[in-house]
Amino acid sequence: MQLFETMKIDNGHIPRLTYHTNRIKCSSERLNFKFDEHAWRNELNDVTTKYHSGQYRLKIVLNAESKFETIVSPLPEKSSFTAKFQVLPKVVNPTFIKNKTTERKHLAHNHETDLILLTSEDGKVLEFDIGNIVIEEDGKWYTPSYKDDFLKGCMRDYLIDSDKLVEKDFNKNELIYKYHNN
Repeated sequence: MQLFETMKIDNGHIPRLTYHTNRIKCSSERLNFKFDEHAWRNELNDVTTKYHSGQYRLKIVLNAESKFETIVSPLPEKSSFTAKFQVLPKVVNPTFIKNKTTERKHLAHNHETDLILLTSEDGKVLEFDIGNIVIEEDGKWYTPSYKDDFLKGCMRDYLIDSDKLVEKDFNKNELIYKYHNN
């Protein structure tokens, strides 16, 4: 198992870097990985210096030996996705839900759609397989409340901290109804 962060490089800058650093650092502590923040910052500095112009997707993987691997690729241009609901299996180790690890079996799907939108067994909408969900309702923006039941995204936390996003739970059936009637 490895830890990783996926970030955007925007003209040599990584938005919400503090959030990404805090998340991988906290996961490292929880999972007994040795996290060298100096090496992390050096790795990021090297990558952002090299990719100082344009937009890219950056994935940094931290292995159990405290080594970082960076993977830079073009930022996907797709802005519209198909999705289907999928119930989060009960047997998933919470460690793999709350931490961004390479153990992602609970996110597997047959790719009939681009994404899956996970729900709990009782129908609470949780998150997409690639990120948190944000729902607009009456001009306000909402995201599910966090109860150790999904991976908290850096953008999600930033928007909550900036008072632009509020926690509110939605049920799968309620969301389907709203989608078809708005």
